[in-house]
Amino acid sequence: MPDDRVHDVSGMTDSELERARRHLMVSLSLAFPGSPVRGPILAHISAIDAELAERAGRPAAGGHPGEQIHFA
Repeated sequence: MPDDRVHDVSGMTDSELERARRHLMVSLSLAFPGSPVRGPILAHISAIDAELAERAGRPAAGGHPGEQIHFA
């Protein structure tokens, strides 16, 4: 089931975005392959990645969000 909702994360601070991304990556790692919960998690991670890329003045990275794991 596609997740067509808008994931607006522009009101979050950089630290909030990084923390949320870490939490979402943990949730994604615990979700079974093929689980319907993976769609919304991936959509939120993509929104966070795009927002962080925009703030840094670089294009958003393509590919799977799990390829860009950043732990602080």
